[in-house]
Amino acid sequence: MKRYWLLPAIAAFVTACAQIPSQPRVTGTAAYKERIALPPNAVLEVVLEDISKADAKAEELGRIRIEPLGNPPFRFEIPYDPSRIDPHHRYAVRARILADGKLLYINDRSYPVLGNVQRSEVAMLLRRVGGAGQASDEPLENTYWKLIRLGDGAVIVAEKQREPHLILHPASRRVSGSGGCNRLSGSYESDGDRLAIGRMAGTLMACPTGMETEKKFLEALGQTSRARVARRHLELIAAAGNVVADLEAGHLR
Repeated sequence: MKRYWLLPAIAAFVTACAQIPSQPRVTGTAAYKERIALPPNAVLEVVLEDISKADAKAEELGRIRIEPLGNPPFRFEIPYDPSRIDPHHRYAVRARILADGKLLYINDRSYPVLGNVQRSEVAMLLRRVGGAGQASDEPLENTYWKLIRLGDGAVIVAEKQREPHLILHPASRRVSGSGGCNRLSGSYESDGDRLAIGRMAGTLMACPTGMETEKKFLEALGQTSRARVARRHLELIAAAGNVVADLEAGHLR
């Protein structure tokens, strides 16, 4: 005689599992404009962060790594713990594509999600880093240089803020620009690849975000002793030989 006494217990277990809600996720796509294929070993990393605390390191809430990659757009899902989400906080997603540890693409604008924007899906456009640009170098002076990296960290422009940038004006030997929150100005001296930027003055606004980036940008300018221009990129180099900032030729906003 067959025994069926286990069937009700199994059915109850299956029903209970079906009623457990799935873990919420931030979803989206990442793409880039260039019509070029990625190396076969390229990987996409996407991170969900709490960026609420001004002048403090973002708190990571979730991360995914996708490999290998095919053709863009690349779809991603980042599971997160809903108990860590505060409706009054600000959250954002950042992404990058690497190959053999070399950075190929990053996002250079903010992509807010959750919290006060109540959005859980984004379409991200990534910018190529260190790629071939124009055939000739951009001039150091009279070029709008937008900040894209400080040390090893990518710079993400906060919503409703200027992008950090600088312009060197040869006629007056003055630097103008923005730290993202405040307008900046100062003097500079250049001779060959040597570049010395004097103490910068600025307006005295206190923005809810971006102040730490502005502070580090000013520190990088003060440390600069040399400049290296390679096509559309300007590297500011400290006396010790390390690159303190990477800027890209752009257009005045």
